[in-house]
Amino acid sequence: MQGFLWHPEIMEKYKIKHEADQHTYEFEVAQYPFRDGETCKYTVFYEGKMVASFEPDSCHVLHICKNDSGFDETLLGLLADEMEYRHPDLLPDQGENK
Repeated sequence: MQGFLWHPEIMEKYKIKHEADQHTYEFEVAQYPFRDGETCKYTVFYEGKMVASFEPDSCHVLHICKNDSGFDETLLGLLADEMEYRHPDLLPDQGENK
């Protein structure tokens, strides 16, 4: 798999493997600072090409903001879940609401 170029704003990059339809996809994720300055935006690459971008809503849950790839949104939603799992600080602690 081709990698993507390092960009000065990238805070972190990592790979996520996901199995679907008897195929293992290996995605690369780049984490960038988000416009609010407190959260991050995520761009996902497959085979060196950008396939989707995610950004947090006001509750810090990731949502697809760009899907140029034609990848099924269910698959991209599962990727968002995996990114949230990797970055548990995205989701507010259950105790914060008490």
